[in-house]
Amino acid sequence: MITLSTGIFQGTLNREIFDKHIIDRVILECIIFHAGLHTNENKLFLSANSKEFGKREVIEVLRDSGIQYFNKTQNFLGWLQYQSN
Repeated sequence: MITLSTGIFQGTLNREIFDKHIIDRVILECIIFHAGLHTNENKLFLSANSKEFGKREVIEVLRDSGIQYFNKTQNFLGWLQYQSN
């Protein structure tokens, strides 16, 4: 269980991403925080909301946190199948 704290949202104050979409900002910060707790594991984020999460600056933040972003379930399943081969 992750305890919410102000530390989780500290990055939100420093990033100018999702200015008009506070819920997406909270989601992104929680994902990044969680990824930081699991540095030795594969981290993936699947969301069809490519309008927001597919933006270059968001993908860069995810990538810099070690998170691979998928905007389609089919792409994720292809990646998953490749991993099992």
